[in-house]
Amino acid sequence: MSAPLCSRTRSAKPIIAAVALLVALVACQEVTVPNYNTPNADQLLSNPDAPTVNATVVGLVAGMRGQVGTMATTLGILGREVMLLSSAEPRNISSFLVGPLEPGGFGIDMGWTTTYHNLRTAVSILTAVDKVSNFSDAQKNAIRGFVKTSMAIEYMNQLRIRDTFGIVLGLTADPSQLQPFVTRDSAWASTAALLDEAQANLQAGGTAFSFALTSGYAGFNTPPTYLKFNRAIKARVDVYRQKWSDAVTDLGNSFLSTASGSAASLNTGVYHVYSTASGDAINPLWDPTPTALVAVPSILSDAQLQADGVTPDKRATAKALKMAVTLTQQSVSSNVKPLLYLSNTSPVAVIRNEELILMRAEANYALGNTTAALQDLNFVRVNSGGLAPLPIPYSGDIVSEILYNRRYSLFFEYGHRWVDMRRYGRLNQLEKLLPTHKIFPLVPILVDECNQRLSNPPKGCTQVSGF
Repeated sequence: MSAPLCSRTRSAKPIIAAVALLVALVACQEVTVPNYNTPNADQLLSNPDAPTVNATVVGLVAGMRGQVGTMATTLGILGREVMLLSSAEPRNISSFLVGPLEPGGFGIDMGWTTTYHNLRTAVSILTAVDKVSNFSDAQKNAIRGFVKTSMAIEYMNQLRIRDTFGIVLGLTADPSQLQPFVTRDSAWASTAALLDEAQANLQAGGTAFSFALTSGYAGFNTPPTYLKFNRAIKARVDVYRQKWSDAVTDLGNSFLSTASGSAASLNTGVYHVYSTASGDAINPLWDPTPTALVAVPSILSDAQLQADGVTPDKRATAKALKMAVTLTQQSVSSNVKPLLYLSNTSPVAVIRNEELILMRAEANYALGNTTAALQDLNFVRVNSGGLAPLPIPYSGDIVSEILYNRRYSLFFEYGHRWVDMRRYGRLNQLEKLLPTHKIFPLVPILVDECNQRLSNPPKGCTQVSGF
């Protein structure tokens, strides 16, 4: 197995003000990442050239992969998708299931360090690219579009975690400048605007990037095709902001497709990829035995049945399996293992067509277009779950159907369930495996950021006790 999942938190140094102009490849655990020979920071800012900038963009891609452990595992614990039953690190239970969550507590970083190191890298690239005379205008715009999209993803990552506590925006190339926190709503608006800026850059970005992307970007590795990915991410932001009309528009310009019901069609998207090559990284979510990583058992017991009344939703049995053994820690048990990442080189989705279809269903339902919403829900139910289609019109709770299908389609991908249940005010429906367990609606700002702002601490420098 790879390094322990989310077993240690980084500490001690100020994060936003840290000198981190190039990629600092740190996740919620120690993760080995490719050696991309990222250039010297001074060269990037003082005398950049095309190879230097291109290498740093590739390094940014690697740095963004460092979020995988946090997004899938820690948010998966908070959202009752998975658990880490590790005797070596009992705080995965005592912190995330019992709490309280403290600004200086275990695991509170939750990708904050990685996010802002990556953002510093991104700002440095944007500063440097204007100084490179041997880039064409189209190449510069393509780089800007790619980097701004990457920045928006990083902001989105932390907004999903910190929610109403807000985050830091407005970074500059000077790492000594301490930037203020902004509110959640302001940060979401800025993130959406950044994606729209990136869209304009990509539209002026020609037909090819000047840098190479991994195989995880296959089909999305030119400015025109990457633009479809940009619009998919923008649609996710629209949904989080309840900008339903914008979501439908952006989904229409993404790679959403219902032309085929095959698994390949639903799995079309952008992925983080891994390998066993020297210097590269293996999938940090890989734990095939498992030694610690288990699914919450209700992923199987809550599954709807197919038309025969016996066979469970195909998504449940494809993504989780009952084991002959049961893992137990601190009176928490599971005999179900997740099946998504059975290889140390299994890819991890950033966003897939299946999510896009479900987002369109959600947006259309919110807009009162119930028939269109049900058509998309049924497409996913039938083609991904093997379930019977819902009748149209449908007299049941469509929001519950949306959340059910998102739970099973997006299980253990990006911490979706926790965010989704919060969006709909249904966190109280998440299960508590023991009476002492708590549900946490968001995560505090880590103590290092609080300590830098003692005269004006951000709202999130408080304990979150849960309920």
